[in-house]
Amino acid sequence: MPLYEYHCQECQQKVTIWRSFSDTSSPRCPICDSEDLTRLISQISIVKSGKDRVRDLSWVDRDLARRLRKKADGKLSPAFEQTLDKMESK
Repeated sequence: MPLYEYHCQECQQKVTIWRSFSDTSSPRCPICDSEDLTRLISQISIVKSGKDRVRDLSWVDRDLARRLRKKADGKLSPAFEQTLDKMESK
């Protein structure tokens, strides 16, 4: 269920209201019960599964590995080289 922010014209408060997508009724201020609300544009949040988050951030690992290789100028231990290989393969 989405979360919406409104400004109440009656009590001048910013309020947050959970509303179903299918709810067509006019929202009411939880403070003063007024229907005179103006919907505010607010930040959104998208929730992803852990697997999707890792997939979306894989470019960070590849970019970081590339930068570390460049900075090390070929002076990497075999273990660190293997770690960078894994980062680049994601």
